[in-house]
Amino acid sequence: MDPTLMTMIVAGAISLLGLFGKLAYRAARDRSEVRRAELAQQGLSERVRSLPPGSRLSEKSSGSSVEILIGAADPGGVNR
Repeated sequence: MDPTLMTMIVAGAISLLGLFGKLAYRAARDRSEVRRAELAQQGLSERVRSLPPGSRLSEKSSGSSVEILIGAADPGGVNR
């Protein structure tokens, strides 16, 4: 087998392995970000459930700000 052809095959295989590694890393990173967001949402939901009507929950983090007013809806469907 020609050494030039063998070098090209090895270089191509190494490039493919690098590409697959990069894609696997991105998939794992994205999955971790989604899981962190799910956990943050779950914690926020648990805190809201424990508050009585009329309470206000304000929470700020590095990337977002949330303000929730807890109360029962009136018959017209609008919170007071």
